[in-house]
Amino acid sequence: MNRTLHCHLMKLLVIFAAAIFVFSASTSGAEEKDYIPDPAITARIAENPQIIHEKLTSSMNKLLDNPATLTITITPYSEYGDKDCIEGRFKKVVVHTSRGQVEKLFLHQADIEFEDVQLDTKKLLEEDKIDPVSMKNINMDVIIKETDMNSFLAAKSKDIKVSNPKIKLLPNIMELSGSTKYGMVKVEFWATGKLSVMEGKEIHFHASRMKVNRMTMPRSFVGMIIKKINPVLNLDKFPFKLNLREIKITRGEMNFTSYRKGSR
Repeated sequence: MNRTLHCHLMKLLVIFAAAIFVFSASTSGAEEKDYIPDPAITARIAENPQIIHEKLTSSMNKLLDNPATLTITITPYSEYGDKDCIEGRFKKVVVHTSRGQVEKLFLHQADIEFEDVQLDTKKLLEEDKIDPVSMKNINMDVIIKETDMNSFLAAKSKDIKVSNPKIKLLPNIMELSGSTKYGMVKVEFWATGKLSVMEGKEIHFHASRMKVNRMTMPRSFVGMIIKKINPVLNLDKFPFKLNLREIKITRGEMNFTSYRKGSR
């Protein structure tokens, strides 16, 4: 094992983790500051309050490349079409989707819940962009299937210089395998371990076993590689600044939840 091999391992794990959170990175958030709804936009919404739902739908279709199913439920503070609604303030906005995709990664299920949210109505109507100016909480729940993750990795194999990259999801365990060049020789690698949340911001991969060409590597050697890999991903870099709550791995799928407390 040399520096080239552990660099390839690092690339594979980084792409795997980045894929999980690409959906989060594709949306944006803004601070409340002195936000004032655009009067012209507010007038348009007053004439047709349903345009909010229509624009949220078109925004999500654009973001997730026309998912198989998409349901958006808007809960007003009092009644639909009142002052809060036409200015983009809602008690709750809940989005349920299935089989949407981001960067060619299929999200088997992706649900987002905005609580006590103020939307930037100008960006929503003119740019088809969901930009919460302020909110109480954002909660997100995503399920990714093993088969979809492997299809995504296969498409990325040339970029990461790993042939036949593959993951296997088992209860609380992830297996990672593939092959790459070690100098002039092609070698096969295999690792098993767990993903964990560190301080609500970072995803760490903890390998319990690693083999190269079917040879078990010493724990100290594995630790050296993992130390260079971690943190696999730091969520401070994402616009929404979501905090990871939990990652669950079951047979054939991964489920992660995240949240962010807002200014309200």
